[in-house]
Amino acid sequence: MASAVSPQTPNAAQNLDKNELYSIGPGFWNVRGSFKILKVLDIETQMSIIKRRNGRFLVIDTVEMTDRLRQEIDQLTNNGEKIEAVIATHPFHTLSIP
Repeated sequence: MASAVSPQTPNAAQNLDKNELYSIGPGFWNVRGSFKILKVLDIETQMSIIKRRNGRFLVIDTVEMTDRLRQEIDQLTNNGEKIEAVIATHPFHTLSIP
């Protein structure tokens, strides 16, 4: 399941493995991912998952997912049924939406 990240860790995002679901705080998860320009330069990207008070989830941005990551998110969101919305904040973030 999701790994926890200490909020006191400076620059913690720089040390996160890609395609891992990290619990950042209560009801908030983050995933770091790769985004390669010209298939060479990895500028990285991220996806955040927020659990709302109503128990449903909001996904902000998307990343390419491994099967294991997809299974973890499916377990968290009841196979995606509890995902209320996906918001892509930049056109690049729409490339990973199935």
